[in-house]
Formats: sequence, structure tokens, C-alpha cells
Amino acid sequence: MKLKQVTALGLAAALGLTALTACGGSGSSAASSESTAAASAAATGDSASAAGIQPCEVTFWHAMTGQQETTLTELADQFNEENEYGITVTLVNQGSYDDLSTKLTANAAAGTLPDMAQTYNSWLMPYLDMVVPLDDFIASDFDNYEDVLQSYRDENTVFGFTSGLPFNKSTYVYFYNKTMFDELGLEAPTTWDDLMTIGETFMQEKNLVSLGYDDMAGMLEASLRQSGAEYVTEEGAQFDNETGLETVQFIMDLYNNGYARLVGEDGYFSGPFSNQLIAAYVGSCTGVSYITHDGWELGVAPLPGNTENAANTAGTNINMFATDENQQKATWEFMKFLTSTEATTKWAMETGYLPVRQSALDSDTYQEFMANDPTATACYAQSDAFFSSPVFEGSYDVQNAVNTTLEEVILAKEDAQTALDSLVSAINNAL
Repeated sequence: MKLKQVTALGLAAALGLTALTACGGSGSSAASSESTAAASAAATGDSASAAGIQPCEVTFWHAMTGQQETTLTELADQFNEENEYGITVTLVNQGSYDDLSTKLTANAAAGTLPDMAQTYNSWLMPYLDMVVPLDDFIASDFDNYEDVLQSYRDENTVFGFTSGLPFNKSTYVYFYNKTMFDELGLEAPTTWDDLMTIGETFMQEKNLVSLGYDDMAGMLEASLRQSGAEYVTEEGAQFDNETGLETVQFIMDLYNNGYARLVGEDGYFSGPFSNQLIAAYVGSCTGVSYITHDGWELGVAPLPGNTENAANTAGTNINMFATDENQQKATWEFMKFLTSTEATTKWAMETGYLPVRQSALDSDTYQEFMANDPTATACYAQSDAFFSSPVFEGSYDVQNAVNTTLEEVILAKEDAQTALDSLVSAINNAL
């Protein structure tokens, strides 16, 4: 099955049923076809509040760590204390995103999915028939779905039904050591040429690498879009052309000249950056919660562009997999809570993610926070340049192939044409 790729929208412009009445377990126990029938039946029934919910446990698989996990735990505890149905949410940290994705795929095959989980759309393809459609839940029991930002609503309808609700949404920004930049008379970059100048200056003056990217595939896609080039469709790589070569030349020049480095065993650049081992990096805005800057000033800026501006949006949605009717209703209560104005405002302020509702973004609480938070300010300064990655069968394989291939050509210090050929081949072979 091939699916039409997702079109990006700006965030600022704007992501046989078992008849049990108590839910003590978490997971799908029926076959895929039975799960689909159960999901459809439940989604066309009464709302949770109309039918009532029996006390039960809802299991939520996630991949949050650090401050993100702390805030998520606080929100779950609040829900457990305040909900009127006796629902107890149990959070299960499955490790990294890769770990979470692998475990979801394996448990889908075994029919043991949790009640709900964080996912990217590209993960869902192998078990899309186990996702509970939310359309009728939303129609009958959601306070104001239009308040959810349009781009996130669009993202969650790419499969022809509402597959999830937005949760931990982010965009990529440019984090930099403003103290070091001021010392060298440098400003935050706005163009690719600026990145090259900054790289050369840091190498000459401090013998220090000035740039890293947490997400290599995201870096390639953003760079191509910043040059006005296409990235990939379900038919294959779309940048085997002059613009694509110019883009890959820029990337290889950064690394071959020593201006940029791979993250390696650090996993994310927030660690080396906090320890002043690198002058700047591009990563998710939520990375700010992992940065420590004792004795120096943190700078945050929109992504630099080329002929165009383009900034990745990222972050997962929350999806429901529960097959029991009572458990679905209970899971829906927690999904509503996590996406409420109050919860998404707290989540955004404490983790660096972005609010998923316009009412949260417009609230006095968040506006006051944003006025004094350089990360949030940088995020919304580039909102008209936001894009999301395409989703189709094989898109997750493409992402993995690009990450691996880019690292290989950078480590080998390949020329731009060889690197381009390798990337195009890796993408086409992944589809």
C-alpha cells in the first residue's frame, strides 16, 4: 500500500469487541482484523461521559527522559488524582525512540500493544489496522477540536481517519554559545555563508568545531528545502540534480573542512555543547531542557537558510490501541487531558516543546513565558518556514538509510558527487 505523502503546513498558521467492563490489562489480544472491527465499533458508540467508565488501569508507552519524563509523570499523577472514574494511568518508559518503535512493532505482531503510545506516523504502517480511529470520540467528546493547531490536525488525518492527537511537538533551532560568539565578534547565522564564516573563524581562533546536527536525515531534508529542492517521495529520491548536488556540496564542505562533526556516542549534542566542546548545534527545541550553561550565555536562533528558509517540525502524536470498550473510553479521558489547554501549556513551558492548542499559545501564561524565553521566541520567529516530513510506506526506512549513509560518506570524507550518488542509491534501495 502506497500512501500520499504529507504536505507541510505552518504551525503558526496553524498535529468482535470483548465485552469487559473493567480494564486491568493493557494491550490488543485479538487479531488485526478483529482489532479493526473493535476499534470501529467503539469509535461509533457513546462518549465516555455518557456511558460511564469503570475503574481501570491505562498503560501509556513513551520515550521521555529527564525533565520531559518528570513533567509527564506530574501530569499523569494529576490525572490519576483528579479524574472521577477511578482511572489509573501507568507510564512505561520504553527507552529511546528507536526502542519504542521496535517494541511497538513487535507487540503489534504479538497482539499485545499498550492502551496508548507515542508514535510517529511513519511507525504506524505495519500496524495501522490496530490504531483506534478517534473521529467519533472527537465529535462527541472533545471541548474544541478547532483549537488544536491546523497543521497537527492535518498530520493526524493523513491515513483517511483521525489516527491520533498531537503531543510532544517541536521544531529545530540553532543553539549557540553566545559568550564565545561575542568574544569573536560573531552574530547568529542567517545564511549558509554565515555558517561557513563561523566555522572558519572558530577553527582559526579556537581550533574548535562550530556545528553539529542531532538529526542527519533532518539536516539533509532541511538543507534541500532551503535550496528549493525536493527531498523524497514514495517513488524515490527527488534531488539527483544540480540543486541537490549543490546542497550536498555544502554539507560535505562543512564536515570535510572540520567546521562540523558527527555526534557519535554522545547521541545528542546537548552534552558536548553544555561542556563547551562545540560552539553551536542544530536540534529540537526541547533539547534546551538538557542544556546547562553555567558561566556562559546561551543563544537560540532560527535555522539559517539559503535561497529559502525551512525549519523541520518534529515530535510524536499519541495513539490509542485498546480493544476493550471501557478501556478505550478510559484511554480517551487521558488523551483529552494531555491535550487540554492547561496541560499543553505546562508541558511546553517545562520541556521546551510547543503548545498544541491555539488557546495555550495565546494564553497570558505562555505569552509571558515566551517573552522571556529565547528558545520559544526562536521557534515562532521561523513559524512561516515550518515543514513536516513526508509519510508513506517505507518513509521510516528512508530515514534510517539516510542517517546511516550520511555518516558513512562523512567519515570517508567523500566528494559531493560520490556522497550524492550514495544517498540517492540508499533512498531508492530502501523503498
